[in-house]
This record gives sequence, C-alpha cells and structure tokens, in this order.
Amino acid sequence: MKSRYSILSILFIVLTCCIVSCTNHNRQAAMNRAESLMDSTPDSALKILRDIDKSTLGSKAEKARYALLMSMALDKNYIDTTNFNVLQPAIDYYLKKGSPNEKLRTYYYQGRIYDNKGEQDSALNSFVKAIDNIPGSADSLCMARAFVSAGLIYFDFYDFESYIDNYLKAANIYNNKNKKDYEFDALINALNGAILLKRKNLGDSLISSICSNFDSLSETQKNDLQGRILTYKTMYGTEAEVKDLIEKYEPILKNNVRGLLNLASAYRKIGHNSEALKILNDVRNSGIEYDTLKFLATSVYTYRNLGDYKNAFLNYWDFRRIAEIEDFKKFEQKSKSLEEKHKLELQAQKEANEKYLIFVSLMAGLILLCIVIILLILLIRSHKIQKDLAQQKAKNFQLENENLKSERDIKALEAENLAHRVEILENESENLKQLLESPEEIPTEVQNAIKVRVEMLNTLLASYITANDSHGNPYDKWVKEITENRAEFMNSNRLAFQASHPRFIQYFEDHDLTVDEINYVCLYALGLRGKEVGNYMKKRSHVNMSSAIRKKLGIDKHETNIGIYVRRLLQNS
Repeated sequence: MKSRYSILSILFIVLTCCIVSCTNHNRQAAMNRAESLMDSTPDSALKILRDIDKSTLGSKAEKARYALLMSMALDKNYIDTTNFNVLQPAIDYYLKKGSPNEKLRTYYYQGRIYDNKGEQDSALNSFVKAIDNIPGSADSLCMARAFVSAGLIYFDFYDFESYIDNYLKAANIYNNKNKKDYEFDALINALNGAILLKRKNLGDSLISSICSNFDSLSETQKNDLQGRILTYKTMYGTEAEVKDLIEKYEPILKNNVRGLLNLASAYRKIGHNSEALKILNDVRNSGIEYDTLKFLATSVYTYRNLGDYKNAFLNYWDFRRIAEIEDFKKFEQKSKSLEEKHKLELQAQKEANEKYLIFVSLMAGLILLCIVIILLILLIRSHKIQKDLAQQKAKNFQLENENLKSERDIKALEAENLAHRVEILENESENLKQLLESPEEIPTEVQNAIKVRVEMLNTLLASYITANDSHGNPYDKWVKEITENRAEFMNSNRLAFQASHPRFIQYFEDHDLTVDEINYVCLYALGLRGKEVGNYMKKRSHVNMSSAIRKKLGIDKHETNIGIYVRRLLQNS
C-alpha cells in the first residue's frame, strides 16, 4: 500500500515538472515570436505579449524580458505611457545585471517615458546613458532612435551643435541599415541645424549628399528638402540662384504654409517685395497655423522695402513681443532644466553617500576581521615560538653534552695524532743522524744540509712534545733565514733529498734534468702546489720549466698533476 502511494507521488511530481517546463517553454517561444515581429508588425507583437499570463512569469530575468518587450510594443504602437509600472522590472534587473544591448533598450524606453511625462532633462539623461551602452550592443536601430530622441531634446534646449551631431550619427546608422526614409529625416534635421548655426560648409556638404543619394522622394520629403535648400540659398546664394530655385520649387512649395513662407522670404531676397507681400497675405488668411516669428520677420523687411514703414514697425513690434515670450520660455525651460539637474545631482549625491557608507562599513568590517585574524595568527605563532624555544633548549642541552663528549674525543685524537707525528719526526731525525754516522763518505755540503735539517727537526720535536712556544721560535727563525735565500735553500733541499732518497734524485738525473730542474721538482716533494711553487720562486719562467720537465719525464699535460707525480715517485723510491 505504501509503495503504491510512493509511486503515485513520484508520478505526480514528474507530471508537474513536465507541465511547468512546457509552460515555461511556451512563454519563451511567445516572447521570441513577439520580439521578431516588433519592427515589422508591432500590433501583432503587442497582441502576443498581452496573451501571456503575467502571473505565470517565474524568474526576475523572465519578468524583466517581458517588461522590456511590452514597453517596446506599446511605444511602437504609439501608446504613450507616463509611468514606469510596465518597465520597472526591466529597470530593476537589466540596469544592474543586463548586457549592453539590454541596458541600451531599457535606458531608451525609460527616456521615452520621461519624455512623455514632459521631464526632458531626465529623458535626456536616460538617452545619454543609452548611448553610453552602444559599445557591445547589437540593436543598431535602437541606437539610432536614442540619437534622434536626444537630438530632439537638444533642439528644445537650443544646443544646436549637439542637435546636429546626434542626427548625423543617427543618419550614419540608418544608412548602414538601408533605412532610406529615416536617413533622409536625420539628414534634413542636421541641415536645419547647419542653417540655424550658419555653418555653410556643413550645409553645402549635406545638400550635396542628400541630392546625390536620394533618387525618389515622397511629396512631403520634397517639400522639406526644397524648402530648406531655398532657405539656405536665400542666406548664401546669389540672386540668380534664388530665382532659379523659385521657378523650380514654387509648384510644390506653394501647396503648404511652410513652403509659402520660404517662397515669400526668397522673393524678398531678390527684390520682388510685392509677390512676397501677396504670399504673406495668403498665409495670414489661410487659417492654418504657421511659424509666426518667421512670418513677422519676413513681413518687417518686405514692408520696409516697399516703403510702408508703419506696417513694418507694427510687425517689428509684434515680432519683438513674441520673441520676448519665446526668450522667456527658453529661460523658463533652462531654469526648469537646471532645477531638474539639481534634483538629479542631489539624488546622485545621496546614492553616492549611501554607497560610500556601505563601502566604509565593509572596509571597517574587513579591517576588524583582519585585526582579529592577525591577533589569532600572533597568538598561534607565539605559542609555536614558545614551543620551539623549549624544543631548541632541549636540543641545545643535548648538543652541549654531545659537544663536550666530542671535545674529549677530539683532544684524545689530537694527543694520539701528536704522538704519531712526534714518532715520525723522531724517525726522520734518526735516519738523518744515521746518515751522518754512516762510514760511507758523504760530501761536505750534503752533511751541512743534513745537520741543518736535524737541528730543525730536534727543535720542532721539542716544540711538539713540550707544547712550549719558546722551543718553536728558533725553528721559525731558522726556517725564515733558510728559505729567504731561494737558491741556497733549493740546493740544500735537493742535497737533503739526495742523501735521504738517492734513488728519487737518481731518477731525475737519468732523465737528463738539470740541477735547477731537480731543485724545482724537490719543491713539489716538500708538498707545495704549483701556485705555491710559482709564488716562492717569483719567476714567470717556472711555467716554461714545468713544461720542459713534463716533456723530459714523458708526462702528458692532461695526464696528471706534476706535484702528484713527484710525491708518488718519492714514496716509491
């Protein structure tokens, strides 16, 4: 029975998961479909999104995507919203965790809502942030719309440089996407900015670009282009150029109020003031809204040129009055903008202070944690040091005991070595004495050399046996006196070896070594090394002598050291 309930529970859980998974897949498919239709058929995209049950949306990421797509659909269907109820989930999620593409779209539609509310400064701030996220984004059309929206606000703020710059950037994007109508509108706005700022070079470039790149234009586009070209040539063109444009454009421009005003201004430019006045009267009597300031400015010059100074003054009076109202609106707009900027700055400062407090708190907590960790490390290290000191003391005590024992062993060994060396010296001394007492006749110079050696050995023996420096001093003195005369010492040294090791000396004589060369090898027999022999002889020629000896003895220079060779020969003789 229990196993049956367990199986049913598992089946219920699996079935629920499948249903949830299928539902989630259907929502994602619907949103993908809506996004693909967003630009081509935004009404269909809006219907698909409205058919999704918002209560079934799961994660924050899914809610954010739905919110952004719905805001896009509403905007593209010209349904203006003035609150953030729909977009807020996207703002909360994407502005912190979104990709550049998601941030671009979210900031743009945030700006659209601010613009619908009439909060232009906040709207411009959002559009600028959207533009900041263009690097890394893929939605080029949203980029262009952000430039256009920011450009419109710059125009309202009378920042015509930024107005031109943003529309030129938008035109470049539309050109790459082959959106000719949008590109035309952007270039026309840039041309309007060039006219307002009287930037002739830019105006010439834009007119040339528009005329060469746009073959087929609608009637509205033709009106816009011809009207602006006529206005531009009225400012910079010759009278003949303006006449040609009037003849060419008049059939189209006379069909709308803006075109009529451009024609009136052009006629006034070429001195046809009566035609200009007739057109201005037609505009006044049309009952259609028109650009009042442009109308009055053209009327002032037209009446003045006709000599009607009364009407010229009256129109100038109206022009100044309306211009002052416009200037006040500009000032009010700038004041409002400054106030909104101040609010944004205060908000930003508040957020910065909050972030700073969070940062300071985190740093304080981190520093406190570091201090606690350092104290713990110091305590552990102190405990370890004390333990190590105790272990070291024990080791030191053990080493001291071992050293005492070792010192006793060394002293015993030294005593044994001393006895052995004394025995060797005694034997050497006895051998030399026996040579002197030998019945064989020994040359006088050899006997003298042996006597000196015997006296030196006796003194050295006394020094070793008694450990008294007074016995060693005469020895040191004799050694110094004997060795200072190099030639005499080397001869006596050879004679001593000749007496004690005749076969050793005979070996070198058999190999045709000279007396000097035998003196040289006897220094090695004393135990000196090559460098020490050279230092004692103080002759550079000792290297050449060494080579000559090697050659006579048949010793290869890579075979063995000459000192080792001589001492081995001495031991075997």
